[in-house]
Amino acid sequence: MTDIDAETLAIAREEAIECLERIEANLLALEGNRYDSALLDALFRDAHSVKGASSMVGWNHVSSIAHRMEDQLEVAREGGELPREQVDPLLQATDALRRAVDVATGADEPALAGPTSPQPTQIEPVELEQVRAQPAPAERARLGGAPAAARAGQRSLDGSQRAMRVPAEKVDRMLDAVGEAALHQRRLEHIVGQRIAASGDENAVDELDRGERLLNELQDAVISMRTLPLDTVTAPFPRAVREIAVAEGKEADLVIRGGDTQLDRVILEGIADPVVHLLRNSVAHGIEPPDERERAGKPRRGRIELRAEQRGGLVAIEVADDGRGVSEELLARAADAGSLTEVLAAPGVSTAVEVSDLAGRGVGLDAVKNHVEMLGGSIEVRSEPGQTTVRMLLPITLAVLGVLLCERAGQPYGVPMASVQEIVTVTETASLGGRPSLDHRGQTIPITDLATAIGASERLLTPPSPALVLASATRTVAVACDRVLGDRELVVKSLGPLLAGIPGYLGAGIIEDGRVALILDPNRLLEMPWQRGAPLAATVAQARAPGVLVVDDQFSVRQLQRSILESAGYRVDTARHGREALEKIVAGADVDLVVTDLQMPEMDGLELLRAIRSDASHESLPVAIVTSNGSEEDRRRGAAEGADAYIVKSEFNQQALLETIERLVGR
Repeated sequence: MTDIDAETLAIAREEAIECLERIEANLLALEGNRYDSALLDALFRDAHSVKGASSMVGWNHVSSIAHRMEDQLEVAREGGELPREQVDPLLQATDALRRAVDVATGADEPALAGPTSPQPTQIEPVELEQVRAQPAPAERARLGGAPAAARAGQRSLDGSQRAMRVPAEKVDRMLDAVGEAALHQRRLEHIVGQRIAASGDENAVDELDRGERLLNELQDAVISMRTLPLDTVTAPFPRAVREIAVAEGKEADLVIRGGDTQLDRVILEGIADPVVHLLRNSVAHGIEPPDERERAGKPRRGRIELRAEQRGGLVAIEVADDGRGVSEELLARAADAGSLTEVLAAPGVSTAVEVSDLAGRGVGLDAVKNHVEMLGGSIEVRSEPGQTTVRMLLPITLAVLGVLLCERAGQPYGVPMASVQEIVTVTETASLGGRPSLDHRGQTIPITDLATAIGASERLLTPPSPALVLASATRTVAVACDRVLGDRELVVKSLGPLLAGIPGYLGAGIIEDGRVALILDPNRLLEMPWQRGAPLAATVAQARAPGVLVVDDQFSVRQLQRSILESAGYRVDTARHGREALEKIVAGADVDLVVTDLQMPEMDGLELLRAIRSDASHESLPVAIVTSNGSEEDRRRGAAEGADAYIVKSEFNQQALLETIERLVGR
């Protein structure tokens, strides 16, 4: 057979997975309605499609299993019904088909990938009646996979809508390019905008405005390509609920509403596991056994709903069940604590009646809460007799975020607008339980200095100072700063492998004057333990902070490391390459430690290290190398040249960097 290119195989794989998702959904629907001929016809067509397409690309084992499934479905079509006892073997055959497709394409997980030519799988032929290996329900819920490609709508010549598959990495590259163009436009406006306005050149002003509008339209278009409907990841969920219920000796149906609600691909990839956790909790903790439900006057089968809807710039995703609800004891504890979410998310707390493989060990909701907050969202739990609802509020996209910019000690920070209730001016503070507080609209709320909140060593603010009032469903706090810069829409950049694990930050964005604004996690600010001591006070003496010289040829890396290290209490200077760094050191810069990359123009990291060690006045200056070069030979060279620490980016632990710096400067 002629070799088939990888892109064709990737498309064939994705189409096969789509058919298998429909087969699984229709089998579950037929389990409750065996006489639906339309569903039987749809099942037969999808099995036939998988068989035909897999034969064309040489996936012989996939074709063999699909052919056996097609034969059995043909018998059911002729008989006009699908016997209930055949649903399980057909579902298991669907799992076997999915695994066979993965093997045929060399994919451990669903992704747009494929070998350069079709390779027959080594799995032995399997009869439908012999298919028994089943993944765990939660694992099966992940088998549908995270969306690996964005689908962009495109009009055909007849005006109808057709889909076009675009690899996700291409969309991300487009968004990066658009973000850089938007940044360039803002810099241009910042540099020449005032001059043009002063000159009265209306044509130039109009052209600047037109450029901004075009960039906004382009940015919106690219972001829409990054968003996908929720039902991209929900196809496996009904099957997972069915199997979890069977394992618990219960009966439950899952109803999905709002599956067309759009979310960022990265968020979709991140919420599949948390949603499965919540569905498992609903079955194991909420839904009662069938006999108990009948005695309570309920239907034998429990009902779980997965709902999604857009609310402004956020998406609300809810998992609700009609089970027994949370116990009176836990509700009483929640009333005292002020939040049912906090009580249920505490380690070791469980609502299960008895311990089983799926429930009763007090784990799950705390992990879900942490995961949702890492995505920039929040979670709330409500319960009453006969119903429990868990609501996740998530941003539509992580690519562009509306933030309120504020500044502290010359460093800009962004706080997501969805968490900001208002801005106030603080002239004096009160004390509540020994902690600083603010009397605001008849409410006493805790207040702190932003520098204190992020652990930076800065001089305390002198009132009057602006403060951001942040609010969640259960808590309100105020955070004081030097000044508020206004709201912006920022293209969000990852902090990268070096800095991404430091808690309290969602990412970073570059503002019009070229500075990097760190985007703060509002959940971290809302839930942090508030320290004693006034957030606003007269200027006090500050101990000398150690000085760190960051040397890297990438502007974004220099600025991000500067921001994080300054937030950790260090004074930071930067250099673009080894020669510039050496000039600063020789000129007498107050440097206690050098953190340098290896590959740089002008003078690389090893050359800089040799120059420092050869200078008697600086030979003992600590030098840490942070690089992507991780071979043993590279490490040996670094040690031989006198590096005090050698950190490989791919193995990087952010806390380890801070601990290394602290150790080297003797802080």
